[in-house]
Amino acid sequence: MYLWKCWRDTRSFFLVFLIGAAIVMPVAAVVCKGTGLVQEFGADAFQATFGLLLIAVALGLAAIGAIHEFGDKTAHFLFTKPRTRAYFVWVSWSVGLGELLAIAAVNFLAGWLTLLRFSKNPLHSPVIGPITPQLIEDLIMAIYTYSLAYSLTAVLRSGLKGLGAALGIVFGLPFLAIAVRWRWHINLPIPTSPIGHLSLVASDLTWIFIALLFVFGAQVVIERGEV
Repeated sequence: MYLWKCWRDTRSFFLVFLIGAAIVMPVAAVVCKGTGLVQEFGADAFQATFGLLLIAVALGLAAIGAIHEFGDKTAHFLFTKPRTRAYFVWVSWSVGLGELLAIAAVNFLAGWLTLLRFSKNPLHSPVIGPITPQLIEDLIMAIYTYSLAYSLTAVLRSGLKGLGAALGIVFGLPFLAIAVRWRWHINLPIPTSPIGHLSLVASDLTWIFIALLFVFGAQVVIERGEV
């Protein structure tokens, strides 16, 4: 029942972005047909828009999903139920994550099939596989952003505050890393860059673990907070 509630609260936003993710590349290919843009630059354009789309979806799903569950009135209602607060945090987060992954999969498949049809330089070949390291990094960044924004919104119990704080961290952290490197010659890792001497796979797993820590941190704060 609670899964259904989480789905019902976010399904309008999810369906709008799902449709957009499915048609953006085919529509762009049809509009640009005959210009040579998709044929020559389609793969680069897709990889750029894939990451930007997922960041926007991650922020939207996090703010909408968390505020529906942890706004003042809703939280008062939910926390009187015979369930732990950890249950509400993780189930709600999981529903949004599933929607994010579904949108990513649809956008990826639509883009890949469009490039196979129109582009001279598609994302690898059908035999080798279309998944590039950059697409994987974009997906991990989206999961990181979603978890961060969801946790901040749940803790602050405000969609605007959570969204603003998440945007400040996601887009401000690279500038902070540049300033620290310039002033103290220290390289701060930023999502989803390699961490120290770790391999790319180990770094990616570490960033996913950090994303999960955000949710766990929100759970702890909510459990200890007064309702």
